[in-house]
Amino acid sequence: MDNETRDLLEQLNQKVPDTNGDVAVDMNSIRAGAREMFLSLAGETHTNGKVESINIPALNHVIPARVYYPEQEKPDGTLLPTIIFLHGGGWSLGDLDCYHDLMRALADLSGAIFISVDYRLSPEFKYPSGLDDAYHATLWAFDNVAGLGGDHTKIAIMGDSAGGNLALVVANRLHQNTLLCLVALYLIYPVLDVHSSHETYQSRLDFGDGEYLLAREAIDGTRDWYLNEDNNASDPEISPIFLPKLEQLPTTTMLVAGYDPLRDEGDIFAGKLKRAGALARFRCFDSTIHAFLSFGVLDVSQQARQYLANAIQTDLFS
Repeated sequence: MDNETRDLLEQLNQKVPDTNGDVAVDMNSIRAGAREMFLSLAGETHTNGKVESINIPALNHVIPARVYYPEQEKPDGTLLPTIIFLHGGGWSLGDLDCYHDLMRALADLSGAIFISVDYRLSPEFKYPSGLDDAYHATLWAFDNVAGLGGDHTKIAIMGDSAGGNLALVVANRLHQNTLLCLVALYLIYPVLDVHSSHETYQSRLDFGDGEYLLAREAIDGTRDWYLNEDNNASDPEISPIFLPKLEQLPTTTMLVAGYDPLRDEGDIFAGKLKRAGALARFRCFDSTIHAFLSFGVLDVSQQARQYLANAIQTDLFS
């Protein structure tokens, strides 16, 4: 573990919100704690790129979102590749503000437009509410991204943690059920399996006691908030490690962290993607923890952001 991550963990172990327990706990307090953590660790703020708030229409509500443009202005008439981003937080925490600085940084580093989607959260909105929001927002982007300066032939999707779960399922839905095609998929320490026992993955046993930010109890608790009583956690739209036809997915980049309870399922899924011919690149940042990409105060976070930006430029600009 690198020294910066070790020092950060000492702080986080005092501040991390408790997401274990009954649904009756005060979600506002838990979300406020998560928000404070993300904002305080965001690092250097990128201030010059244009940011636009939009509302994406859904069936009976609107989905708030933010559009992030790279700081360097494009030539008149040039349409940019666009990436739909779905934030993490166990389907129950996180918001546009928590990921604001990360979105600005990735837009500036990559030169792409990012659309950050504020999907509905559990436990107020159970599965598949958040997933449906993510899917509708992606469909909307194909029809409307040109009006934002985006190229509808170069749309990708990205998500971290539970947002990675949603991004993967959205990509699968899209490629299985429509003629629309995403150019790329970016999975950042995704939640892939909330069905199997923790003993299935050694990394859950090694790093899931709560000392490395993400605890096994939090994985179980947020799953229970997300699902209805009649949902089956082995459903591939809930635990996408069980998706049967990975060859239909867009070219996929996956990042994991060495001290993350989710590391091993990510490694296993990357192997499945590789065998299916869908894996573009896989990288384990060995020295750090779950959620590190959001912690811009870490050097390893800056390295991973540049790695992602380089991948985006290769996938979407070449």
